[in-house]
Amino acid sequence: MEKIKGISFFCPAYYDGGNISHVVNKAVRVFTELCEDYEIIVVNDGSPDNTGEVLDGLASIHEKMKVIHHPRNLGYAQALKTGLINANRFEFILFTDGDNQYDVGYFREMIGYMKDYDAVITYRTRNGNSIVRRFISWVFNRVLNIMFGQPYKDLSSAFRLVKRRAFSDIKFVSTSIFLPVEAVLRIHKKNYKIKEIPIQTRERMHGRSTSLLPKSFIGVVIDMVKVRLGYF
Repeated sequence: MEKIKGISFFCPAYYDGGNISHVVNKAVRVFTELCEDYEIIVVNDGSPDNTGEVLDGLASIHEKMKVIHHPRNLGYAQALKTGLINANRFEFILFTDGDNQYDVGYFREMIGYMKDYDAVITYRTRNGNSIVRRFISWVFNRVLNIMFGQPYKDLSSAFRLVKRRAFSDIKFVSTSIFLPVEAVLRIHKKNYKIKEIPIQTRERMHGRSTSLLPKSFIGVVIDMVKVRLGYF
């Protein structure tokens, strides 16, 4: 496979001291194989564990990696916005979470579609989360299908590859973990071509997720309504 010019990769990290090195090291191997150049941006969202120290250590080894430390926890949406603003060197943007549930190696398949599509998103045929979280995700996606009239199977799957131009004039309104869903909904509305591919994810081995906290749920509901009211 001919190497692409470059990839801008970013991910947020929170309670990911035991996870993030696996993500970064795999990304370095994959991008070195497939890309002429690349950049890796990891946003430490004020994590109270050793995530910051681990990231600084990785950045001292990998010259194409940059760490951005939020002085306090600003939330998933702001961490994604920080990553999107700073991962700005190349045409293609790849982003996922720092918890190592998603295999960066799927980039090998995803990049092959970018000649014909503006974005590649994923749906999980094997979901490494608990039964409760899988059920919530299934309900959430069916609600999205009804509310927004779109056909995607799994907009809560956090692994996406997008051409920079698709994000060029989008003004996000979400301030919760709904933001990456809003991103796909908005590029869909702008009639960019989106490809879905199946992937399998792992269970989270270290740290803890905050997506099911009551404040996260309330934030998602508020953002769903805000985006829906301005969508059609």
